[in-house]
Amino acid sequence: MLLLIMILIYIKKYLGISHFVTLQKYLWLYVCLLYYMEGKLLRYDVIKNILQTSNNSPVISNLGPTSDELWHITKELELLPRERNFYTYGSMGLCSSIALGIAINTNEKVVSIDGDGSLLMNLGTLSTIGRVSPDNLIIVACDNEMWAQTGYQPTATAFNTELENVSKFCGFKNTFKCTNIDEFKNIFENALKIKGPTMIVAKTKETGEFPEVTPVEPEFTTYRFRNSMLNNNEAKL
Repeated sequence: MLLLIMILIYIKKYLGISHFVTLQKYLWLYVCLLYYMEGKLLRYDVIKNILQTSNNSPVISNLGPTSDELWHITKELELLPRERNFYTYGSMGLCSSIALGIAINTNEKVVSIDGDGSLLMNLGTLSTIGRVSPDNLIIVACDNEMWAQTGYQPTATAFNTELENVSKFCGFKNTFKCTNIDEFKNIFENALKIKGPTMIVAKTKETGEFPEVTPVEPEFTTYRFRNSMLNNNEAKL
């Protein structure tokens, strides 16, 4: 699949958009075939399980489709507005940094739903988390091995970078990797019970479809989130 992605990039650059569109269709046929051959772990299912099992814990979501899916799933589960959702639109690379700041100011479990592309843009946050070592922080890295929104370019995790190992050597107490939803459910349930910081790398697959952009106002979301945390006596935000 990685080879096909690289071929697509080459064709788009040197042969023109018409050839690119044609081959892109074949790429997605190949992706669909992989789903049935290898099983699948979708970011949507990961986020849904997080909301279903984390009670009222603060959930900080990566920008783009991750935040869009979080909003749509929250609506699907009839949990809107869920004041503990923090959508990091326009803040690529900062999702887990924001989650760290929240985690060190509360005793509640804090969940960051990040991505491989964003984490690779700001790897320093992993070493900072390892040094500060908040025992209530869980990072779920939805690792699709690509920057899907900008043309499916492969990230370093498509080659030889393993985020769970990077996190381990940055000082995370617990690191896990999963490739299907049953594994994720078991790992995440355990992560809610143990002391962190915890990194869960969920090897997700792309479907080629993106959810509708959600009607979220960042300023209002921040205000609402902060108030919800201040209403908890354990928070110091």
